[in-house]
Amino acid sequence: MAQVCPNCGGNLVNCPVCNAPPKRILPMMDIYTGKPPLRSRLFGSPTWEVQGIDISKWNGIMNFAITKTKCQVVTIRYGYGNGWKDASADQFYRDARAQDMPVSAYWFCNIGEDAEKHAQGFATELATKPIQVEQHFDFERTYLTNPTATLEWIKSADVKLRNKTGKVQMPYTSMGFWNTGVARSTYWVGRRLWDATWTTRDYPTLPLDFADWDEWQWSADGNRKAAEYGSTGGDPDMDLNRCKLTIAQFNAKYGTHIQPIGTIPPVVVPPGTVPEKVILITDANIRTEPNPSIANVIGVGTMNKIWYPEAIEKDQYGSDWYKMGKKTFIKKELTRLP
Repeated sequence: MAQVCPNCGGNLVNCPVCNAPPKRILPMMDIYTGKPPLRSRLFGSPTWEVQGIDISKWNGIMNFAITKTKCQVVTIRYGYGNGWKDASADQFYRDARAQDMPVSAYWFCNIGEDAEKHAQGFATELATKPIQVEQHFDFERTYLTNPTATLEWIKSADVKLRNKTGKVQMPYTSMGFWNTGVARSTYWVGRRLWDATWTTRDYPTLPLDFADWDEWQWSADGNRKAAEYGSTGGDPDMDLNRCKLTIAQFNAKYGTHIQPIGTIPPVVVPPGTVPEKVILITDANIRTEPNPSIANVIGVGTMNKIWYPEAIEKDQYGSDWYKMGKKTFIKKELTRLP
């Protein structure tokens, strides 16, 4: 079982016990500052339907009711290094899932430490907090000076995690780290990538060995968007991500039901439950009892008028009627929820 560092709680970078990592290590930037018409002509203007954030204990307190109005997916740091747990991971997971947001998870790697402990720590946390999307190893710093040794360590950790979880992880890395710190290899042919390129361009810059990307961390340090995404008491910035898939493709692949950003989810009332209020979808007869076959009409409710039901009763045909008060009924099928 992964554990929170007893020495620093994961709050001391390079702690002598857990060697906690910094918030993020700056990837190679690729800033383009041309005027918008030129930018569009050169790089296109894609629309990213699926967007997300990635968070760790550095992000303080998260209000996911706010987060879900800005993006659809949350990637949580489950831990780092030799089996050290992120102190906020459990709370973030519970709160994100309570808001029906699908979760991905990542594990920050201290390359050169114990690959087995990295894989085991991550696998343990994945078992207790099952993800709905992807699992990621985060490769952005190494303690090995030989790129070949770094590659072999990464491959070893990758295989160990796959053997423990039965799932292939999608690596997170940047061109700045990967191209110089990791030896070239065909091991990654066909593998999908979570690419880190903080840029104003419309597409990320890929590291060598990878032909394409699925996810893209496009903005982080300096964007001052933490509060906008529901974060307080932590870093003022927020790591922002884009997914190449459309919403339909994402839902089909992961079995989720995300909606376009800003969509208000429909109110779902369980069968037999009396809603707080309903709205007439047409002019409707008001009756003294739930029975459409006799002359019991006492008035007419106008379209778009709000009514407040007290109970649900059925007529002799099995249809539902809302009881609005003593001897006041409107047929349910003539109403809608607000």
